[in-house]
Amino acid sequence: MRIWMEEQVREKDHFAAGITLSVIGLAVAAIALPCGVTLMALILGGPVAEVSLAACIGGVALTVFLARKIGRKVHQYCTVFCQDDEGRLFAVDIRKFVGCQRGPIGFVQMLFQMQKAKKNMKTSHILERYMRQRPSLTGVETQILSVEKMRMAGNGWRVICQVEYPNKKRGRRRYLLVGGYENEGELVAAFERRLKGAVM
Repeated sequence: MRIWMEEQVREKDHFAAGITLSVIGLAVAAIALPCGVTLMALILGGPVAEVSLAACIGGVALTVFLARKIGRKVHQYCTVFCQDDEGRLFAVDIRKFVGCQRGPIGFVQMLFQMQKAKKNMKTSHILERYMRQRPSLTGVETQILSVEKMRMAGNGWRVICQVEYPNKKRGRRRYLLVGGYENEGELVAAFERRLKGAVM
């Protein structure tokens, strides 16, 4: 039995506060960059229209880059992979335990609820208890049946899998194995063993 969660360096979990501050920083940078550069162009007497356009494009590029980094962090934090004693591999998404809320305040509340759900999952050992019973997490969580593609993506892997959902329907699902999981070498190996055409 193996469970792979995001590796926590410190005892205290600052996920919700960290993501909240990151989003605030992103919003400030997206506004401050174009405005600051345009203001400098006005003060220095440069070509305002051209500089403003370049600053806006740069602001959009920066926003997309930072938003992707934040999204990868949330994805990594909320996705827990489990392998039971019979070798079945499952993906548990903590976000499904959190109610959907709207607006900035609702978004922050959701982050703290995710953090609480992750802490409860760790302390109550609920996944371990489920996996010790038959049929483990089958019919409860998404089971990864096989891997169609694996390719490097930044500091991790982008994986396309064939999965079976709790309602027994099958389909394709993408996962991002971002660097930072506990014993991530074992996690990557677990996906590689399910890669179609892999030699066992």
